[in-house]
Amino acid sequence: MAMRINGWWRAGMPGAGVVCAVALLLGAEALLHSDVFMHRLRSVFAVGRAYDKVLYVEQQAPRMLVLGNSRVDNAIDPRTLGAAFAAGRGGFNLGLPGANASALLGIAHRFDERGLFGRGKVERVLIGLDESLLHAGDALGYDVFFGQPDIWEVGAQAYLRSTLRLWGYADNLKQLREPAKLIQFATALTEEVEPVGGGAAERLGYRPGFGDNQDAGQVARQEAGSTHPPDPKVVADFWSLLDLLERRQVSVVVVFPPLLNRRVLYLEGAHPASSPYLALRRELLARGVPMFALSADLKLPPEGFVNAGHLNDLGAQYFSRALGRALSGGTHGEVERVGAL
Repeated sequence: MAMRINGWWRAGMPGAGVVCAVALLLGAEALLHSDVFMHRLRSVFAVGRAYDKVLYVEQQAPRMLVLGNSRVDNAIDPRTLGAAFAAGRGGFNLGLPGANASALLGIAHRFDERGLFGRGKVERVLIGLDESLLHAGDALGYDVFFGQPDIWEVGAQAYLRSTLRLWGYADNLKQLREPAKLIQFATALTEEVEPVGGGAAERLGYRPGFGDNQDAGQVARQEAGSTHPPDPKVVADFWSLLDLLERRQVSVVVVFPPLLNRRVLYLEGAHPASSPYLALRRELLARGVPMFALSADLKLPPEGFVNAGHLNDLGAQYFSRALGRALSGGTHGEVERVGAL
């Protein structure tokens, strides 16, 4: 680059383009490290909706917290649950589509750093446990934002992915090449747009299941991989999550979500793929963790499901009421405490 001054040609600043490019990249990286910016994108990316829920919990500190993946997101209405089960200041559904136990552990560590666990704050945690919660894979980028950036614990690559978020989240940012997604992004930058199903405060985190609520590919992967054995690292993170909650004296309950065509493998002793899941159930029993599931002789009708793995609002209201009664010690028989094998 050169410029003419008083008839003389003078060289421009060498490397100015590189400096400008680096500044832009650093600016974009800083935005991806901003909770406020990611929350602004809650209608665009799954991570943005996760921030919507996480920030709500940090501001309100509900007495009861429901953790899990999309099956929990669609299955438990905290208001309906609380009407049948007294929960102090109420509960909140922190179900995150596509999340596994590693992502939930990262979020729990974040809450712990902010002192949110304990008496007068988050005192009870319900964990919705299906097979997918213990599988590896993070297609939606939760670990990039909520993972634990300790190089000695997570390894160099995972550390760099969560530290350099432009790299770690690159696959998800590529969605902006789609015109509809780009329009969503531009709209979110100029006005407040709530995610599909409403913001965190509207239904206390619960999102009713309906046709456009689930990404078809995500649902297919979840179902296809549901009988795969659990990942050892994710299982270790699940136990770390329970250990953390125990240290903070938080009461923990495990809930097995209902499925349309079968029961989760933790409850199916005859299924050829159930062995590692039954072992995990035995460990939960040994730890004294209460577990609840829909009664074995009760089957929800197809009208209660949006697809094979997710309840719609009709099914969720029924399940939430039944679960609340069971947690209160009721003997209606719809949701029962799971015992020994």
